[in-house]
Amino acid sequence: MAIFFLAFFCFTAIAQAQHSGYTQLSDLTKFKQQFADVAAKTNSIKSDFTQEKSLSMLSEKITSKGKFWYRKPNMLRMEYTQPFSYLMILNKDNVYIKDGQKENKVSTRSNKVFKQINKIVVDCIQGTALSSGDFKSAIYENKGTYLVLLSPVNKQLSDFFKTIEITVDKKDYSVNTIEMLEGSGDSTTLHFTNKEINANIPDALFAIK
Repeated sequence: MAIFFLAFFCFTAIAQAQHSGYTQLSDLTKFKQQFADVAAKTNSIKSDFTQEKSLSMLSEKITSKGKFWYRKPNMLRMEYTQPFSYLMILNKDNVYIKDGQKENKVSTRSNKVFKQINKIVVDCIQGTALSSGDFKSAIYENKGTYLVLLSPVNKQLSDFFKTIEITVDKKDYSVNTIEMLEGSGDSTTLHFTNKEINANIPDALFAIK
């Protein structure tokens, strides 16, 4: 099940031709500042998520559901509950994965892959990816959402994905969806719902024993 964990971070975009209804923003500076200001005030996020996985070898999508928690600094928990049980916890420099009865602990300090993944997570959630030298960005909008496209210029990042596509709610600048396309042609979409910003999240959810 590790592919589901890695898929969360292998963000990439649908082709621009499919971005019907969006127009490109000319003033990126204003959006980046507003997005960064909101991210700075966001200390925690709690939400449900639905993941849709399309594999090139299968005609039907694989749909799974779960719970998502994030809290500063650098703490994240993704818990898949349907149709399988799978847990990933990121706590600063440490990652814990539980797949059924199998458990694995990894230090991002000693593992370059997880270190890079950790950086991607923090940059995207805290809003610093837009000002990072690791990406070039393009931003679009429609009536209710912004569409943020991030293309990696760092080779290490481009080994994971081609681009990042994130839709952002104009009302509160929270992430609605993340769409992904892996190098193999497989794709993954994450939908975030029932979002609670700055919810009280206990330490125990991020504990790695």
